[in-house]
Amino acid sequence: MKNVIITGSANGVGKAIAKILKEDNLILIDIDEDNLKEVAKETKSQYYVCNITDDKQIISLIDDIKKNYEKVDCLINCAGMWISGDISKTEEPLYKEMNELNRIKKVIDTNVFGTIAMIKSIFPIMKKQGYGQIININSQSGVMCEPPFPIYNASKTGTNAFRKAIQNDLAQNNIKITDVCPGLIQTDFYKRANNELPKEIMNTGLTPEDVANTVKFVLDLPHEITIPSIEVRHIKNY
Repeated sequence: MKNVIITGSANGVGKAIAKILKEDNLILIDIDEDNLKEVAKETKSQYYVCNITDDKQIISLIDDIKKNYEKVDCLINCAGMWISGDISKTEEPLYKEMNELNRIKKVIDTNVFGTIAMIKSIFPIMKKQGYGQIININSQSGVMCEPPFPIYNASKTGTNAFRKAIQNDLAQNNIKITDVCPGLIQTDFYKRANNELPKEIMNTGLTPEDVANTVKFVLDLPHEITIPSIEVRHIKNY
């Protein structure tokens, strides 16, 4: 049985991944305590309420994991935030609140710092045990430039670049890393950012389970086989 850490596991894709991997020993992480408790109960998993934008909370989290687990087989970085709006439109009512400077910082901290911090913090554990696997739930915005979402593009391109930069270094330590890059997904991701998309657009998106199945496919590969990046999107979403 694998010990698998999943960040952002209280909702959406993270929740779907937890459900599909419930036969493993899951360590669920999120800031949404109420939903996190429900997912942990449903999957019979351990959970930690942790804000991955806070370095002190991450240090405390990793210290506790080291005390309670002999190994960490896999880290799945799923925590993320959405932000939208051309730079020329950020003062318009639809985008103004979403693009306040403090929220832009929170998005960058969650999508970029949180992912990098979790990888950096888990790497010594995996290096010591001699193996490991990391999966980042990235985005199509991490592999192509989508002009209406410049800040989101910047955050996802940033983590994509980080993954590319450390890929060889991790491989030298028998650690695999993969970016799973979905297109539009049918979750409340956009609604929680006050940017709910029209139903006809949402209907062209993947389901959270589609992404979870992609993650499981990557996890089920033999350890000597690695996929640096995998793109997945609904056939209608082009």
